[in-house]
Amino acid sequence: MIEWIDKHLVPEWREAWGMASVRLAAVFSALVTAFSAQPDLLLGIISFMPTDGVQRAMMAAGVGLIAFFGPTVVRLWKQGEDKSDG
Repeated sequence: MIEWIDKHLVPEWREAWGMASVRLAAVFSALVTAFSAQPDLLLGIISFMPTDGVQRAMMAAGVGLIAFFGPTVVRLWKQGEDKSDG
């Protein structure tokens, strides 16, 4: 099994939990799990959104941008020394 994993995944797969993007994904999945288990939490958060259509659209766009750019920036951020110098 390990041979198959080594063949198909990136060489650093064993260090994945040290990567910030994987940790961020774990936080997001914990939030999704919490909201799935208790939908009233999400409804409580949504009740704080503005009622004006333009403000609501801008807030929704902001949340979408954060949801996209947050993980993207974390994944692209240099997370340690490059050990492939030789």
